[in-house]
Amino acid sequence: MRIKITAEKTAKISPNMIGLFFEDISSAADGGLSAELVENRSFGHITPDFVFYADESGRTRDRLNGSAPEPGYAWEITRGSAEYLKDEDGFYFMRLRGGEDGAEALNSAFGGFSLRRGTEYIAALTADMRGYAGGIILEAVSDGKASVSCRIDENGSGTLEPESEARGCRLRLSFPELSKNESVDIKTLSLIPSDAVLGLFRRDMAEAMKELRPGFLRFPGGCAVEGYDLKNAYRWKHTVGPACGRKQDFSRWSFKDAGYNQSFAIGFYEYFLLCEYLGCEPLPVINAGMACQFNTSETVPLYDKNGNYTTEFAEYLNDALDLIEFANGASDTKWGGLRSDMGHPEPFNLRMLAIGNEQWQTETNQWFERYEAFEKAVHEKYPKIDLIFSAGPRVGDERYNAAHKRLEEKSANDPAYAFAVDEHNYNTKEWFFENADFYEGRGGTPVYLGEYAAKTYEAGGETRFNDMISALSEAAFLCGLERAENVIMASYAPLFSKVPPHSCWTPDMIWFDEAGIVKTPNYYVQKLFAENMGAFALKCETDPGIYASASLTENGDLIIKLINPTENEIKADLNISAELNAAGGSVTILCADSPAAKNTFKDPDNVTPKTEIFDPRVPLVLKPYSLTVIRFS
Repeated sequence: MRIKITAEKTAKISPNMIGLFFEDISSAADGGLSAELVENRSFGHITPDFVFYADESGRTRDRLNGSAPEPGYAWEITRGSAEYLKDEDGFYFMRLRGGEDGAEALNSAFGGFSLRRGTEYIAALTADMRGYAGGIILEAVSDGKASVSCRIDENGSGTLEPESEARGCRLRLSFPELSKNESVDIKTLSLIPSDAVLGLFRRDMAEAMKELRPGFLRFPGGCAVEGYDLKNAYRWKHTVGPACGRKQDFSRWSFKDAGYNQSFAIGFYEYFLLCEYLGCEPLPVINAGMACQFNTSETVPLYDKNGNYTTEFAEYLNDALDLIEFANGASDTKWGGLRSDMGHPEPFNLRMLAIGNEQWQTETNQWFERYEAFEKAVHEKYPKIDLIFSAGPRVGDERYNAAHKRLEEKSANDPAYAFAVDEHNYNTKEWFFENADFYEGRGGTPVYLGEYAAKTYEAGGETRFNDMISALSEAAFLCGLERAENVIMASYAPLFSKVPPHSCWTPDMIWFDEAGIVKTPNYYVQKLFAENMGAFALKCETDPGIYASASLTENGDLIIKLINPTENEIKADLNISAELNAAGGSVTILCADSPAAKNTFKDPDNVTPKTEIFDPRVPLVLKPYSLTVIRFS
């Protein structure tokens, strides 16, 4: 197999090429990345009522009948009794009354959490004791027995200090001396591990994100931004301010998991903090006055009878402007002041903003005009903010083509019309192999490949996803992105999924349960590309059968990526131009003994990369089902 690499530069590679996309799907936020262990901690749970039916083709569809508060969700009163009331601000609280043996409430804790020896768990209770002067006990309960307990002091504070491991823990809050004639009003209960990143994020999940060295983070979705209907649409202003004062809502994905809520424990402020921790650029997505077009397709009216923007649509425009002020404004501005009051007087230096998620033009929704209204409003006030335009949900279809036609027409007279076009591509592994050069030589508006992954497939009588061959198909496609100067950013999706029954989608880059995570082969492909991305693509020629890319860093490192998706070893004749001075370096190999190989909770390191010294004098052999990264320093 011949591989020839010259010093000819064929494309400039964006320094932020590999990024992350976080969507609150499959319990990725509450019960996931959020370090909060108390479910429905402030009694704001909203329960949707979905009706399922078969359409004309026999496919199961869902329809939302409505939604209603369920303040007692995730709580079980095991002693005494409780009622749920509203305070003067309209927020629910639990009035817990005593019984023969005091009062006791059990919290389901997102199906159970894991205790780790050596980690403290910090509790915070906000309550009106209404004259109660007895003790308050918090316990982590596993298999019906208390694994660890602590007393809550007069300030509402306590610390669980487990001396052993335990899984599937619930939380039991007890008032053992609360009599029948007494009651307490519980406003919030929180429990967060002491090792939580920034006191907010589950450490193993946050660290797995950081290890990917992302150039950017797109958040908070996805279809979650659009909402099932407009009432359910994601509005960033509802997610800032005091965490327990944020009004909850059901998740757009709750039709697959009825208890799936958005507490907004991770809101826009926390997302910006997460970007700082990751060392990457923030890329928030804002609702354009359109609900998910795969659900209700509701829109706020664009124009009134006089041809002016409606009051409803103007609110969404103002949301965009106010978000920029929240991120970048001085502390003496309204929204910059809120950011400062929340603990971050310095601006977050927001540069990019995505308008809408997977929007496409129809006869009635006026998507193109909506985007143009945002573009005009934002650039009149903030001309340096780069805006990202949606090309719909699927590469290559009529919706996609219509979006690109509009882009071409508008950008001809207004180069700032769109900084990039957001394209989404969930496709077969075969498609990614066959279309590795899809973007090469393409002009026009720069591309942000906002969502992509090799789809789940059936083989050998089983459903497969996140396996080695899928990861290699994505690696082949990423090689093509390196060679395509017009692609400036890319992010695999989705990022996280909790194990069934909480999973709403496959595949996913990282799987998790209450105790740990599994990094898939797809994760390691992303990691190897992020760690080994040059500044310039070099001319690279190979014989058919393998996929390859070569790049050069600013300081002269030569990086070669080679993908062998076959079951056979391939002997490679590596011919590198003398100008590149490739004398020695390292080689990292991600390989498996089967295309179906994957990582699991029982064997999380089945497919992991290994690095060793590379000697160019030794013949190069590409292992079966492998990604090989050679780096000459």
